[in-house]
Amino acid sequence: MITYQEYLSLHEDIQTQLLSVDGVCLDLVRNCRNITVELYSLYQFYVEIFFDKATEEPLYLKAFNKLELLDPYLDQVDIAELKGIREGGY
Repeated sequence: MITYQEYLSLHEDIQTQLLSVDGVCLDLVRNCRNITVELYSLYQFYVEIFFDKATEEPLYLKAFNKLELLDPYLDQVDIAELKGIREGGY
């Protein structure tokens, strides 16, 4: 496992390799005008992959560790299961 700062210091090819091996796709996607963004969890931070909508080719990665940057994805999260866990439903 590496830190967020260590990850940022790596070449993009190495970042991509680490993401493909150790990243967890969170099945959260946001659509912008010409870009689709997929969210991954990696170690103790998050990484977005930006794709060209027309070609579906990856354009770049953006890593972050600030929780407020998750806000665009919150409307896609179903908390019903979490509520059941908290109430002892599982």
